Amino acid sequence: MDIRRRLALLALFAVAISSLLWSASGAPAAGAAVLPWNVASESYYRLDVPAGAMAVSVDATFQNAVTNADLKAVNLWAMPRAQDVQVTQDGAVLETKLLPINDVNGAPTRIIATLAAPLKPNTRTKLQMTYAVPAQTSELVRIEAGATEARFVSQGAGSFTFIDVPISGDNFFEPGCLRTAEQPKDVAAAGFERWVCGEATLIAIGTENKDLQAKCARADDSCRQRYDESPFAAFAQSITDTTKRGRLEADIPLARGNVKLRLLYFRTDEAWAQRQFAAAKAALPKLEEAFGFPYPRDTVQLRESHFLENIGALGIAFTEDGDMLISNVELPGLSAEEVTVHELAHQWAGRNLETSWLWEGLAEYGMRTVAPSLNIRPYDRKWESFGFKDLLGNWFNGSPVRNPDYWYGKAGAFWFEYQKTIGGQVNMTRVLALMDDDPKKWPLGGRWFMDRGEDVSGVNLDDLYLKWVWTPDTAKSLLEERRAARELAKTLYARALTFDLIGQPADIQANLDGWEFRAISAQVGKANEVLDNYQRVLEYGQKNALPQSDAVAKVWATNTTTQTAALIAAQRNAIDGITSAAARLKGAPPDSPSLKQLDEARAKYAAGDIAEAKRLAGSATTTAFNQQAATKMLELARAEHASFSASFFGRIGLMFQDPAADLAAAETSYAGGDYAAAFKQSRAALDAWNNADASGLKRLAALAGLMSVLTVGAWWLIRKLDLGGGSPSGRSPVARGPGHALPSADDRRGTWRDWENTK
Repeated sequence: MDIRRRLALLALFAVAISSLLWSASGAPAAGAAVLPWNVASESYYRLDVPAGAMAVSVDATFQNAVTNADLKAVNLWAMPRAQDVQVTQDGAVLETKLLPINDVNGAPTRIIATLAAPLKPNTRTKLQMTYAVPAQTSELVRIEAGATEARFVSQGAGSFTFIDVPISGDNFFEPGCLRTAEQPKDVAAAGFERWVCGEATLIAIGTENKDLQAKCARADDSCRQRYDESPFAAFAQSITDTTKRGRLEADIPLARGNVKLRLLYFRTDEAWAQRQFAAAKAALPKLEEAFGFPYPRDTVQLRESHFLENIGALGIAFTEDGDMLISNVELPGLSAEEVTVHELAHQWAGRNLETSWLWEGLAEYGMRTVAPSLNIRPYDRKWESFGFKDLLGNWFNGSPVRNPDYWYGKAGAFWFEYQKTIGGQVNMTRVLALMDDDPKKWPLGGRWFMDRGEDVSGVNLDDLYLKWVWTPDTAKSLLEERRAARELAKTLYARALTFDLIGQPADIQANLDGWEFRAISAQVGKANEVLDNYQRVLEYGQKNALPQSDAVAKVWATNTTTQTAALIAAQRNAIDGITSAAARLKGAPPDSPSLKQLDEARAKYAAGDIAEAKRLAGSATTTAFNQQAATKMLELARAEHASFSASFFGRIGLMFQDPAADLAAAETSYAGGDYAAAFKQSRAALDAWNNADASGLKRLAALAGLMSVLTVGAWWLIRKLDLGGGSPSGRSPVARGPGHALPSADDRRGTWRDWENTK
């Protein structure tokens, strides 16, 4: 944001309005510093864009704020050249007097309304005002058929301004306005949508605060106009005649591909817009080159603004979405193109930075770096001429200096001094290019740039920062502690380089970046011990003819020292596994699968996959053992198969088994290198043949036992069925009678033998 003095015209309006506010109140003005009333108001605008007119209604509640006088009249504000003005109080039409301030320049019209009865202290009354606004052209209001662009009038502090624009129009509101969360049915039915404008500065600067935006879209009272007594709401445009639409678009080739550049402007400022668009098209690729990292979004949108000068600004960049507001006001010696390029530079130097001297200083740096190639002569801020000595770290942080030219000038100058100190623009771009490496670390602070500048250049930046940024009395001792820690880390860095290890262990780097220096000495000592152990492991690997592994090199700067120590221990274990496997496989055939796995283990070791190298080394040994065992087992199985002759018992023992098929499967597994399966399958075949007779005997014995059990069972069953044997006397214990008893000649009950003998 480029902070400037307010536009002279609006300043004159503000002075005129302040001097007029008391004159109609009927209250004494001597010594007064505030208005004699409080007011809360809602102004409603209905834009008839095709016809070039608008209708306005105002609801205002006034409270007499003085304690010793009645309030006889109040001020209301209307758009310039207001027509058919009528003010009512409880349905009664009040006497009014219209006092245009300056219709030619678009100043609001002051309306003095005499109350029906004087308003007692601390009491309230409600007024309603209606009026019409005709077509006109001025500095601040341009209304014509098919196009309306205007700074809308509010009632000052305590106001909401509601604007109904045609849905079919090309509507553009500056960020001080929001589409209302609830659209009234009558508004929507008439083909309009309603926007609300409250405290323009609050809403505009808070575009990335979703909660704030939602609250203000609901017209929450906290969003009412409050910082400006002047009756100005935000600027808005609505166009229904497409020939009057203001939009320029182009595709700009950048590092990530084509990016859409768009400029939205008010058609009457065509010449201004063409100049800004040309500057933006030329500046974007040059800024990307200067900052060294890609523009991160798909679009860049510039919007002309008519209200920024009210808050003392000529530009605002919203870096979360690539949106920028550019004032159409140009001050002597300061071109709008310079402001445009400055705001574009904020797309690289914005919310990713911690504080104002960083983001404004780097935006100035970016603009001034590319300005010569764009034929822009930057504004001379003459910051050194003011005589201030305040350091950059105190900007908005304790310094009473509020002169923007001093701060912007000094912040921009610092980065050119920084660039020179670290060795020129090439190194400067190298530092800036690091800004987007890890967004998790955003926002980046002055310490980050000090660290990265020293990392890239090797130059001590203590004196530069003590001269420009930080107060020596408070910063010097910390910088001395930092210097000692960085020297220790620098020595470690240099030693690690001898092992082709680049960077610092993550725990050490985290403390360096966080400026936590007390633990650095112990951490560096531990890291040196790790390097000692690493050297022994490298020598151990070389002694065993292993290629050098890059496992540690891959993670040296991302692992903590403890994690790297564990990796080196695993690396030693992998070497042990590989050398042990090599010793066991000595003499193995060159085409042995075990040797192939061992070669794969060595390759994985060299590639840094230590865990897989260790696994493959163990697997090679296992494979060799399995191969030897499978070979012997196959030989035994083949021999047994060749000599086997099945006896009677053997044939019974081999029932439901197929050892020949198991042997064939073992041969296939062996040929395929699956020695564990080959061993298991050949052993199953061998066991089947070796145990055939024994298995046959066991099966026959089991069968005989089963037959015996069946025989005894049958006997037992027959005995149970022999019904005559149930009594010691041979008689049935059950009396004979009707039923199913079998008759017998000897008066005995029949037995199972009689079942087939009955007639």
